[in-house]
Amino acid sequence: MKDKKIKVPQHLYFEETIDFVNSFASIRKERNYVFDFKKTTRIDPFSLLFVSQELEIFKKNNPKSTFHARNFSHLTYPAHMGFFKSFGLDYGKEPGEAKGSSTYSPIQVLNVQDIKKSARDLLVNPGVVLDDYAENVSNILTQNTSDIVTNVLRYSMREILRNIVEHSQSEKFRFCAQYLPSKKRVNFAVLDNGIGLKKSLSDNPKLSLKNDLDALLWGIKPGVSGKVYPGQKRKPKGEWVNSGYGLYMTSNICKKGGSFFISSGNKGILLTDKQQREFDLETHGTAVYLDIDLSSIYELDKMLKELGADIPKNVFLQPSKSTMDKNTKSIKD
Repeated sequence: MKDKKIKVPQHLYFEETIDFVNSFASIRKERNYVFDFKKTTRIDPFSLLFVSQELEIFKKNNPKSTFHARNFSHLTYPAHMGFFKSFGLDYGKEPGEAKGSSTYSPIQVLNVQDIKKSARDLLVNPGVVLDDYAENVSNILTQNTSDIVTNVLRYSMREILRNIVEHSQSEKFRFCAQYLPSKKRVNFAVLDNGIGLKKSLSDNPKLSLKNDLDALLWGIKPGVSGKVYPGQKRKPKGEWVNSGYGLYMTSNICKKGGSFFISSGNKGILLTDKQQREFDLETHGTAVYLDIDLSSIYELDKMLKELGADIPKNVFLQPSKSTMDKNTKSIKD
């Protein structure tokens, strides 16, 4: 039977990636698939995660098919980041294997139950464990050159990871980051395989969510959560109780010279200081992509404090560190 050849785009950058992944829905079930990376030259952090997860899911949805990749050996940076091995191709490093540098933090795939167990063993909230990951990534990208820069990045990353562990019911999640010195920007992407934002927020009786777009728009409002809401008789207690501010705060941080993207279910929204755009895409879980302009970082630190003026003080709590030829290969199940 003839192979079904799928040409991977030259640039896997955000919109091109969304279009590429959306095209999977129109592909008929075939016996043999070949993903050709010959023309691919650049892949951003969001695409590293989104494409690798969707390829993994695409394989699972076609259990009787075989999968191969071709012409990928020139993509040494994605390979080093753990891109190929994250969806079963034996090329490059495993996710989390590379140590990272001052310009990148490689793909890491973390198990939610492992994080919760670590927290139980240490007798701390999972937020403390997640803060260690956020601190490590922010230190790598900033090289500790500025406490303000490091703290803003650390806060944003930690709150996104907290949302996953506390609300997504996800088994695992993956994230990576990249610093672009010439543009003075940091990109941070995270993707889980959980229940999605709409189902997570459905626990909040104060919300009426008709669709995934409603959930996204409500999710970035201050104080909105499926676990904590006005009028609740028994609210959770403790220093980590503040819930529902992470997406709001982080989206506002990113909008200052950068952008914030979130997708869940069949919708995504991109926010900048000038516009809001909607996208149709199927996300198996929730995806978040932060594009932060470091040239505005001092303003961001000021804005972070201003945004926190009317919300619980412990939202800013920063806990201390807790203890088919030679160029073709099969993609493993």
